[in-house]
Amino acid sequence: MIDALFLEVIGGVALLLYGVRLTGQGFELAFGARLSRLLAAPGGSRARAFGAGALGTTVVQSSGAIVTLLISFAEISPLPLAQSLAVVLGADLGSTLTVQILSFRIYRYAFLVIAGGTGLFLWGKRGPVRAVGQGVLGFGFLLLALRFLSGAASGIGEVASLRMVMADLGAAPVVACFWGIVLSVLFQSGTAVLVLMIAFTQQGVLGVEAVLPLVLGANVGATSVAFTAASGLAAGGRRVAWGHMLMKTAGALLFLPLYPVAQELLSAISPDPSRIVANAHTMFNLTLALLFVPFVPRLAAFLERLLPERTSSAPRGAPVYLDRDHLPVAGAALGQVAREIVRMADMVQEMLDMGMEAVRTASGETAERIARADDEVDRLTREIKVFLSALGEGSLDSDQMQRSVAYISIVSDLEKIGDFVDKTLGEHIRRMAERSQRFSEEGARELEGYLLDVESMFREAVSAFVTRDRKAAEIVIARKKEVGRKERELRLAHILRLRKGSPETLESSAAHLDILSSWKVIGSHCASIAFSVIQTGE
Repeated sequence: MIDALFLEVIGGVALLLYGVRLTGQGFELAFGARLSRLLAAPGGSRARAFGAGALGTTVVQSSGAIVTLLISFAEISPLPLAQSLAVVLGADLGSTLTVQILSFRIYRYAFLVIAGGTGLFLWGKRGPVRAVGQGVLGFGFLLLALRFLSGAASGIGEVASLRMVMADLGAAPVVACFWGIVLSVLFQSGTAVLVLMIAFTQQGVLGVEAVLPLVLGANVGATSVAFTAASGLAAGGRRVAWGHMLMKTAGALLFLPLYPVAQELLSAISPDPSRIVANAHTMFNLTLALLFVPFVPRLAAFLERLLPERTSSAPRGAPVYLDRDHLPVAGAALGQVAREIVRMADMVQEMLDMGMEAVRTASGETAERIARADDEVDRLTREIKVFLSALGEGSLDSDQMQRSVAYISIVSDLEKIGDFVDKTLGEHIRRMAERSQRFSEEGARELEGYLLDVESMFREAVSAFVTRDRKAAEIVIARKKEVGRKERELRLAHILRLRKGSPETLESSAAHLDILSSWKVIGSHCASIAFSVIQTGE
């Protein structure tokens, strides 16, 4: 009998974990792009950030997915740490909705939910509809797992030795809390542990006196998901993970000594054991939010001191963030690539600034610096493309594959921008320096103004990539026509000056016209970067 029960529990737990994963993936595919823009938006109050986290988890049905998104933003986005921690607290509170729903005996509708989800997934004509179908199907599997586990729990209640083990947990809250942590780390899901507890309490196998310590442990252990996502990444992501764990642990240490009082309060609210599980989870995360939301700036300052940004001695042309040990974890690997792309964009920005200086001074030394910087950009481009090629050999879902392709396109555009700065502007400046030539005062002023416009377009494209802002990307694409129109106007103005016969204009004419053409092409590459940003959000 015990062997049969063991297999039934193992099968139910496996279905439960699969349902949790399927639900999170489905709703994240359906609503992840919108949530990314919501969560990554800089500025705003802590209350707004908290609300965004709660809404995100309510939609995606996975606080782990929201925390993982935040960690990826911390790698590439200027989202303040205090705001990220407020989002985490909101996400944890939002996760209680699923547990509250499952605590009611709705598993009898499991097959109806599965049928609805299957219909949407198989016959949905649009991607978002199919993704919602996957999420509903996963939720149906959750209900079905709860149904199986409830049946297995009634059998476990008939085994005296197992019933005694369950009863002992109520008399040892610290041990119960420890087992909650272990199970949550093992399952990589606090929700899965809580659903398992609901199944056992509904059949009276697990005593209500063990519920709160197990809930506390499950909440603390669930933070391991954040550490998995932040493994090997820069300090920004690790700060979010450590902040999540510290807040959960502090809350658990506060609740454990008071658990008899809390237990009485929970029993008074609802005597139903499964409702006690859900209410304990909600009470814990609500209390955590009330305690920590006012103090997240201080916690953020502490974490920034505790985990300073690591400085790297790697050559500029060598990657700083790419780690082949994380290739099997596609999400973490893509986060590293995104951070490396931002670093590469900073290098190209420096080249654009040097190009501006070269136009003013016609200095051969500046042209040589541009050439060296372009060599470094080319080396980094090769390293990123090799890393992405190796990542593509693993198992990527459709969204990750789309991001990988978009990242390759963005890297190529950045490399070509660097090439145009070096091979066109840099080469002309070198020749002009050798011949002691300069641009005319009016011509230099026109070039500087045009270069500033294109440089502004470049910064906006990079900002759209960092924040994953579709609207900002669309603005960059719209500016492409403006850049082309201005190039034609400046070309005509230069030709009119040529007719006046100015010596400086005659000497620098070829360089002037080539630089205008190359900067127009750079504007096109900025628009291409923005288009890739839009693709990653689709």
